[in-house]
Amino acid sequence: MKRLNPSPGRPSAVVGILWLILSAELGGCALIGPHDPGASNAARPPFAAGQESARDQLNDGYSDLYSNVKGLSKIDKFLLVKNESADVEKVVRDVTDYSGQLADRLQKLTHDFPALALDRPTTPPLIKAAHAAEKKALIKRYAPIVGDSGKTFERGLLIRLLVIVDQQRFLAQTLARRESDPALSKIMSGAATRFGALYNEIDALLKKRFYR
Repeated sequence: MKRLNPSPGRPSAVVGILWLILSAELGGCALIGPHDPGASNAARPPFAAGQESARDQLNDGYSDLYSNVKGLSKIDKFLLVKNESADVEKVVRDVTDYSGQLADRLQKLTHDFPALALDRPTTPPLIKAAHAAEKKALIKRYAPIVGDSGKTFERGLLIRLLVIVDQQRFLAQTLARRESDPALSKIMSGAATRFGALYNEIDALLKKRFYR
């Protein structure tokens, strides 16, 4: 792939990065792509909570978590030219590396726990439409020619990462509390702890670089 020559202080892949990050927020299933309406869930309409078993509801959470971390794990693929500061790059790498590890582990767990499903649709169509509109606005805001750059870009990137990482922490925490299988509960508890550490890392960098 041919690399672009960005303007000073602006990553050439900014649109791809922010698209991924925003996709992870409040509906990360969009990161992996739309679910096939003819797949195994066709006979069971989503969002009918009263008809769902406890395992179905847990699998909604696992599906959302898996989609989010799989998307976050791909951020580094879009960093074609790394113009961000070294400390910002480290934070991004830490989030990327752990997200990839967790995505792989969740996928492997489906073989050990047949009742665990990672492919349930979790975002209603109306919410997906709202996310799409927000993505367009965000892409315009961070566009390579007219969008933010330098410290403004880095601050925005870190703030969004902070929010997303915190969301995954509480999602994993909730799964840990509601999961009846001790092994899965322990894994989710560990994930919540790790996301908490990543949150603290991002928060500390934000305060050091931008809010002191």
